[in-house]
Amino acid sequence: MQRGIIHTVSPLTLILLACVTVPLVNAEGYILNWTSPTTNILHSVFMVNPTDGWAVGDHGTIIHWNGVSWANVTSPTGKYLNSVSMVSASDGWAVGFNGVIIRWNDTTWNTITSPTTNTLYSVSMVSANDGWAVGWVGTIVRWNGASWTTVTSPTGGYLASVFMVSATDGWAVGVNGAIIRWNGVSWANVTSPTGNFLYSVFMVGAGDGWAAGVGGVIIRWNGTTWNTVTSPTTSYLTTVFMVSASDGWAVGGGGAIIHWNGVSWTSVTSPTINNLYSMSMTSTSDGWAVGNDGTIIRWDESQWVPEFPSVLIVPLLVTVTLLAVVVHKRKSRTQYGAILYLTPMRFLL
Repeated sequence: MQRGIIHTVSPLTLILLACVTVPLVNAEGYILNWTSPTTNILHSVFMVNPTDGWAVGDHGTIIHWNGVSWANVTSPTGKYLNSVSMVSASDGWAVGFNGVIIRWNDTTWNTITSPTTNTLYSVSMVSANDGWAVGWVGTIVRWNGASWTTVTSPTGGYLASVFMVSATDGWAVGVNGAIIRWNGVSWANVTSPTGNFLYSVFMVGAGDGWAAGVGGVIIRWNGTTWNTVTSPTTSYLTTVFMVSASDGWAVGGGGAIIHWNGVSWTSVTSPTINNLYSMSMTSTSDGWAVGNDGTIIRWDESQWVPEFPSVLIVPLLVTVTLLAVVVHKRKSRTQYGAILYLTPMRFLL
């Protein structure tokens, strides 16, 4: 048998090589080792399904998840994008600074005429022919399938989030604890149990919903009134997302993450100290959150995982060190451990 160069490779080295070359996956087989393609702040993320998702942010940043990796996508604007909402994989919207509105047509994102120059902070689509966006000084605009138009607002305060339950039922929240509701005909103010700024609202249904904001405040709609619920954090909460009535999440300042189990909210270990501004869950076992400096983290059913999971870093460093030792000893042809023979066609043990 023809023998080429003989390398000394210990069994430990072979194991470590396997650790760094095999992608980390969760129980459902989702790849967990990824990198963020941007360092710009990401303000909003929306997952269509586990293999299709979008995030938007500063300077018109748009990135897309294809089930394997996140990648930058050409943006038609350089303005800050604050919110993204997808109707389907082939139809979606994003809004932002100076009232900018853009739409995804399954091929490209394109600028759509906006009826306002006020900054829009949140968009929520009911269907391809019905959607809403809210923003600065109480601005409310509506999509009717053909164009966006301004709608009368009951408040002049900053509206930070909108969530539509249906074409005839929707909510928006904002500065000083403001809460307004759409009844199919008009928007009206609703009594709020807090004066804290509310950054996010999410409805499980017409009779159950949540809002969260500054100081870690959390409030819940019971079908009749909004009431304050005990919060495990004083960090400001930027987004609340409910998978179901008994499973929900909220994220916020300093990487704060809290979870609702149907009975109470509790703090969950976060892999980042960066501010988190948005999250989107595809199921109880899979979801994403984004924030400062292009931060992207993922829920793997048991923990929130950052890009370049730490479980890979130590094996990688050890492997590099061991390989350096192996190369150094090549000349001595030491015969310890497993002997790896290098042939022109294959590796033979």
